[in-house]
Amino acid sequence: MTLHDFVAPYEFLIGTWEGPGRGYYPTIEDFQYRESITFSAAPGKPFLKYEQHTTSPDGAAMHTEVGYLRPHEGGFIEFVLAQPTGQTELLEGTATVNDDNSLTMVLGYSEIANTTTAKFVEATIRHYVFNPDRTAVYTEFDMAAVGQEMQQHLSSELHKQEPTTD
Repeated sequence: MTLHDFVAPYEFLIGTWEGPGRGYYPTIEDFQYRESITFSAAPGKPFLKYEQHTTSPDGAAMHTEVGYLRPHEGGFIEFVLAQPTGQTELLEGTATVNDDNSLTMVLGYSEIANTTTAKFVEATIRHYVFNPDRTAVYTEFDMAAVGQEMQQHLSSELHKQEPTTD
Protein backbone atom coordinates (compact mmCIF):
# COMPACT_ATOMS: atom_id res chain seq x y z
CA MET A 1 0.00 0.00 0.00
CA THR A 2 1.25 3.48 -0.85
CA LEU A 3 1.03 5.78 2.16
CA HIS A 4 0.69 9.54 2.01
CA ASP A 5 3.99 11.33 2.73
CA PHE A 6 2.60 12.70 6.03
CA VAL A 7 1.44 9.24 7.15
CA ALA A 8 4.56 7.26 6.16
CA PRO A 9 6.56 8.18 9.34
CA TYR A 10 3.66 6.74 11.39
CA GLU A 11 3.38 3.46 9.50
CA PHE A 12 4.48 1.65 12.68
CA LEU A 13 1.09 2.55 14.21
CA ILE A 14 -0.84 0.45 11.69
CA GLY A 15 -2.24 -2.62 13.40
CA THR A 16 -3.65 -3.41 16.83
CA TRP A 17 -2.22 -2.45 20.22
CA GLU A 18 -3.55 -4.14 23.39
CA GLY A 19 -2.93 -4.14 27.11
CA PRO A 20 -4.11 -3.32 30.62
CA GLY A 21 -5.10 0.06 31.97
CA ARG A 22 -6.46 1.73 35.03
CA GLY A 23 -8.77 4.66 35.64
CA TYR A 24 -9.37 7.06 38.50
CA TYR A 25 -11.15 10.37 38.97
CA PRO A 26 -12.50 12.15 42.04
CA THR A 27 -16.12 11.54 41.00
CA ILE A 28 -15.86 7.76 40.45
CA GLU A 29 -14.35 4.63 41.99
CA ASP A 30 -10.95 3.49 40.67
CA PHE A 31 -11.15 0.73 38.06
CA GLN A 32 -9.11 -1.61 35.86
CA TYR A 33 -9.66 -2.26 32.17
CA ARG A 34 -8.28 -3.86 29.01
CA GLU A 35 -7.71 -1.59 26.03
CA SER A 36 -7.43 -2.26 22.32
CA ILE A 37 -6.47 0.42 19.77
CA THR A 38 -6.40 -0.22 16.03
CA PHE A 39 -4.93 2.09 13.41
CA SER A 40 -5.47 1.51 9.70
CA ALA A 41 -4.56 3.43 6.56
CA ALA A 42 -6.38 4.38 3.40
CA PRO A 43 -4.06 4.30 0.37
CA GLY A 44 -2.69 7.76 -0.37
CA LYS A 45 -4.85 9.57 2.21
CA PRO A 46 -3.22 11.98 4.75
CA PHE A 47 -4.70 10.31 7.86
CA LEU A 48 -4.86 7.07 9.81
CA LYS A 49 -8.21 5.67 10.92
CA TYR A 50 -8.44 5.00 14.67
CA GLU A 51 -10.71 2.74 16.69
CA GLN A 52 -10.49 2.16 20.44
CA HIS A 53 -12.31 -0.29 22.72
CA THR A 54 -12.08 -0.94 26.44
CA THR A 55 -13.50 -3.84 28.40
CA SER A 56 -13.65 -4.68 32.07
CA PRO A 57 -11.25 -7.39 33.33
CA ASP A 58 -14.10 -9.92 32.88
CA GLY A 59 -14.66 -8.86 29.24
CA ALA A 60 -17.73 -6.61 29.55
CA ALA A 61 -17.78 -3.67 27.12
CA MET A 62 -16.92 -0.33 28.75
CA HIS A 63 -16.02 2.38 26.22
CA THR A 64 -15.28 2.93 22.56
CA GLU A 65 -14.24 5.82 20.37
CA VAL A 66 -13.45 6.31 16.70
CA GLY A 67 -11.62 8.94 14.72
CA TYR A 68 -8.66 10.00 12.63
CA LEU A 69 -5.02 10.81 13.34
CA ARG A 70 -3.93 13.54 10.93
CA PRO A 71 -0.14 14.03 10.81
CA HIS A 72 1.37 17.11 9.17
CA GLU A 73 4.85 18.44 8.43
CA GLY A 74 7.30 19.08 11.25
CA GLY A 75 5.76 16.64 13.77
CA PHE A 76 2.47 18.57 14.05
CA ILE A 77 -0.47 16.19 14.56
CA GLU A 78 -4.22 16.45 14.89
CA PHE A 79 -6.58 13.87 16.40
CA VAL A 80 -10.30 14.00 15.59
CA LEU A 81 -12.41 11.74 17.85
CA ALA A 82 -16.07 10.90 18.45
CA GLN A 83 -17.41 9.08 21.50
CA PRO A 84 -20.82 7.49 22.14
CA THR A 85 -20.91 9.27 25.52
CA GLY A 86 -21.81 12.47 23.66
CA GLN A 87 -18.44 14.15 23.15
CA THR A 88 -16.24 14.99 20.21
CA GLU A 89 -12.59 15.90 20.73
CA LEU A 90 -10.48 17.99 18.37
CA LEU A 91 -6.89 17.69 19.58
CA GLU A 92 -3.65 19.21 18.32
CA GLY A 93 -0.09 18.60 19.37
CA THR A 94 3.33 17.33 18.43
CA ALA A 95 5.24 14.12 17.87
CA THR A 96 8.88 14.26 18.99
CA VAL A 97 11.61 11.65 18.62
CA ASN A 98 13.62 11.60 21.86
CA ASP A 99 17.38 11.06 22.30
CA ASP A 100 16.83 7.34 23.05
CA ASN A 101 14.71 7.03 19.83
CA SER A 102 11.46 6.72 21.77
CA LEU A 103 8.62 8.82 20.37
CA THR A 104 6.45 11.14 22.44
CA MET A 105 3.13 12.39 21.13
CA VAL A 106 1.44 15.08 23.22
CA LEU A 107 -1.96 16.32 22.16
CA GLY A 108 -2.32 19.19 24.58
CA TYR A 109 -4.67 21.57 22.84
CA SER A 110 -8.28 20.39 22.73
CA GLU A 111 -11.69 21.61 21.82
CA ILE A 112 -14.53 19.51 23.17
CA ALA A 113 -18.14 19.54 22.06
CA ASN A 114 -20.70 17.93 24.39
CA THR A 115 -24.26 16.96 23.52
CA THR A 116 -26.96 18.39 25.79
CA THR A 117 -27.35 15.01 27.57
CA ALA A 118 -23.62 14.24 28.00
CA LYS A 119 -21.59 14.70 31.17
CA PHE A 120 -19.73 17.98 30.69
CA VAL A 121 -16.11 17.57 29.59
CA GLU A 122 -14.25 20.88 29.39
CA ALA A 123 -10.81 19.82 28.06
CA THR A 124 -8.58 16.78 27.54
CA ILE A 125 -4.89 16.03 27.02
CA ARG A 126 -3.56 12.80 25.55
CA HIS A 127 0.04 11.54 25.94
CA TYR A 128 1.56 8.61 24.06
CA VAL A 129 5.15 7.45 24.63
CA PHE A 130 6.32 4.73 22.23
CA ASN A 131 9.39 2.69 23.14
CA PRO A 132 12.47 2.95 20.86
CA ASP A 133 11.55 -0.10 18.77
CA ARG A 134 7.89 1.03 18.51
CA THR A 135 6.46 -2.22 19.93
CA ALA A 136 4.89 -0.75 23.08
CA VAL A 137 3.21 2.48 24.08
CA TYR A 138 2.42 4.03 27.45
CA THR A 139 -0.70 6.22 27.33
CA GLU A 140 -2.14 8.84 29.64
CA PHE A 141 -5.46 10.62 29.31
CA ASP A 142 -6.00 13.78 31.35
CA MET A 143 -9.38 15.43 31.66
CA ALA A 144 -11.14 18.48 33.11
CA ALA A 145 -14.77 17.44 33.52
CA VAL A 146 -17.87 17.70 35.70
CA GLY A 147 -16.44 20.62 37.68
CA GLN A 148 -13.01 19.03 38.30
CA GLU A 149 -9.68 20.62 37.31
CA MET A 150 -7.45 19.03 34.66
CA GLN A 151 -5.97 15.80 36.05
CA GLN A 152 -5.00 12.33 34.98
CA HIS A 153 -7.97 10.02 34.43
CA LEU A 154 -6.60 6.99 32.56
CA SER A 155 -3.30 5.24 31.89
CA SER A 156 -2.48 2.10 29.95
CA GLU A 157 0.45 0.13 28.61
CA LEU A 158 -0.23 -1.36 25.22
CA HIS A 159 1.82 -3.76 23.09
CA LYS A 160 1.69 -4.12 19.32
CA GLN A 161 0.02 -7.37 18.36
CA GLU A 162 1.43 -9.60 15.68
CA PRO A 163 -0.92 -9.91 12.71
CA THR A 164 -2.70 -13.25 12.60
CA THR A 165 -2.23 -15.40 9.54
CA ASP A 166 -4.98 -17.66 8.31
